Amino acid sequence: KRSEASAFTAVYPFLMSQLSAAMASKTIGSVVDVLDRVIGLPKEAEFIASDKFQGAKPGYVFRKSEEFGTGYHLDNNLHQSNNNGTVTSAAGGREKKRARFDATRDTTHVIPPRQPKKKPLPTGDELLAEAEAAISEQPHASKLLELSSRGIQSAAQSLERTMQRNQLLRAQHEDDPEKFMMNELALNDEIVSFQAAAVNVALYGELVEVGVMGSFLTLMNHENSDVAISIVNVLVELVDPDVLAQESGKEGESSDSERMDHLAMSRRNMGLLANAFVDGGGLDLLSSNLGRFDESVEEDAKGVEDALSLVESLLDLDRTGVLGNARENKDPDESLSVVACICKHTTFLSWLFQRIGKNDDHDEASTAAAAAPVSPAVLKLHASEVISAILQHEDYSMQRCGSKLAALPKYTSAFNDLDEKPAAKPKEGDENGSEKKENTIDGIEVLLLAIAAFRKSDPQIEVECEFLENVFDALAASLLREDNVVDFVDAEGIELMLRCLRQKVHAGGGALKVLNFAMSGSARAASGNNDAYRKACETFVHARGLKLLFPLYMARKSAIPCPATCSEGGSNLAKKGKHNGGTVSKRAKRAAHARKKWLVEVEQNTINIMYALTRHIAKDSEFDAHARLLVKFVEEDCEKCDRTIEFCLKYDEKARIAEYQYFRSDEAEEAEQMGMDVELGALNAKLRGGGDMFHRSCAILSFACVGSKRCRGHVMDQLKLQASGISVIKVGLNEFATLLSDGSQKSQIEYYITEI
Repeated sequence: KRSEASAFTAVYPFLMSQLSAAMASKTIGSVVDVLDRVIGLPKEAEFIASDKFQGAKPGYVFRKSEEFGTGYHLDNNLHQSNNNGTVTSAAGGREKKRARFDATRDTTHVIPPRQPKKKPLPTGDELLAEAEAAISEQPHASKLLELSSRGIQSAAQSLERTMQRNQLLRAQHEDDPEKFMMNELALNDEIVSFQAAAVNVALYGELVEVGVMGSFLTLMNHENSDVAISIVNVLVELVDPDVLAQESGKEGESSDSERMDHLAMSRRNMGLLANAFVDGGGLDLLSSNLGRFDESVEEDAKGVEDALSLVESLLDLDRTGVLGNARENKDPDESLSVVACICKHTTFLSWLFQRIGKNDDHDEASTAAAAAPVSPAVLKLHASEVISAILQHEDYSMQRCGSKLAALPKYTSAFNDLDEKPAAKPKEGDENGSEKKENTIDGIEVLLLAIAAFRKSDPQIEVECEFLENVFDALAASLLREDNVVDFVDAEGIELMLRCLRQKVHAGGGALKVLNFAMSGSARAASGNNDAYRKACETFVHARGLKLLFPLYMARKSAIPCPATCSEGGSNLAKKGKHNGGTVSKRAKRAAHARKKWLVEVEQNTINIMYALTRHIAKDSEFDAHARLLVKFVEEDCEKCDRTIEFCLKYDEKARIAEYQYFRSDEAEEAEQMGMDVELGALNAKLRGGGDMFHRSCAILSFACVGSKRCRGHVMDQLKLQASGISVIKVGLNEFATLLSDGSQKSQIEYYITEI
């Protein structure tokens, strides 16, 4: 800028003298002419800037252009040849000239414009990306579905024709995918168009009658996995339970009876479509397709997510009775639940255990995919949710279907390559054992390994926290089966749970729940064989579990496991929600409620474990377990008996309040009007409100009183101080006995009533 300023300073006197002379001689038309003559700009300049028209100029046209703006533009029709100092571009147009002053002379040098640099030729990947971007920018006319019976039939016929055409093209041009690529794009459009049917559930029956579901099941075997992914995506939209909720919320029915009839018809149509998928072998096809989905590819990862969502939706529909109500005319023995179909006809459960057991935290591929819409951590979390839902179903817990988790069949897929490596020869004397390990999956071990990762530290993010909770729920539900309890004890699961309690980490809360299920058993265990649960209780005592259990029983703050900070109950907001003064946000109140719920669950699980020990441990138990348990109630001046009395009176009061509130509620009035048993509803409310804990606390106190005279005398004295008596304990035991079926548990309670 300094050099340009000095040049202008040098030429300024000369410029002013030329202007004065020209104006004095009156031979100048405008100041622009003077500048052209002084500077030496050729007359045929391509553009002369001017805000307004200043008269005609030979060879120029006054107009406005996007390139230069408003001014005089060179008339190319009159100037066919180039003057000196101009450069013609390769395209035939004129390029703008650049002028520079020479500070030593009153002349101007015309510098030719710079030649544009040649761009490097694009690579193949760049050309492909450019072509894909151009295709995506083009408007795509998607196929629209007419929401009527006629439209469904027409779309079904079109889908069938496209399928047949695709099969023919694939057979004719097996080695040339370009020949059938456009046809498969059309096939995908045909499939996706059926998503619009979710708007009207009344058309679901038509989808089944005209064979759309049959075509979907056929296409799930398609060689192109993208076709199967599209099928799964459409089915997720169609069988979503939220569709029924939207149907129930629609307005237009004049009366409640019409709304109920409309909802019942919608549930029936939804059940018809879901049953057509399940009965047609859709679950097996869905399980097989998971074997060919590559989670490192975004589309395949989305397909895995949709497959898990589809199974989850089917489980919800089955749980709410939608599938069962649609099978009214079928034999109940032939109709299986979704869980039964999964366990008997597929290896989907084995795939789920393989997925949650996959350690992809430090995998490079998973690290690169962590920022993807469907990350490996999300898929792992979703798989744990589905496992928990399957294992909590009554068909599995009642041993109506499925094998024990320690011997699940290995996952198989029809799309897997058949040429696998031959298995190594087993060692002598271990043929059966090695063959069993190769052909089965130990689900108990997978769940324990998932928990072991958090035995010393808390989960750091919310996804890990939810995953850990799902694993604990799945493991606890599986222990309702006695065969799984045996494998759990043999796999040192009790020792792992005690390790989590000892570290006082977030996993300690789930560990208490698992120990409760492992030592208590299901309702069937009350009248059946209790050997597995007795062994679990003896192992608990032998592993020094009493040393960890009784501080929790006495509510020692130093012994209570703390929830993780990423959980709602462990956040700092939980502490803010406790303050009564000032305004507290709703989020802080929720956090405080979650913290309170955590502590209540710890207390109730501790009481359940204590009752399981008093129930299953006998005088002839191993490791001197009976004496070691009884002495805990005697030591420290029978303080454990005082704590048990506190539990009895506390939960008795809660149960009575819950029963009273039920009788005063509208629910009891509605039940009475409908002819239902109000007393049964009150009993249910009483048990949920604290009656169940009251019964177990009475049984624990009776164990101490029957086993030790010192404990009996101490309990009698403490009850008198509380303005109560032993009759409170007897009432609780009598009520407990009336709720139990005949068996060892009821016999034990009746023995306590007699001896106390």
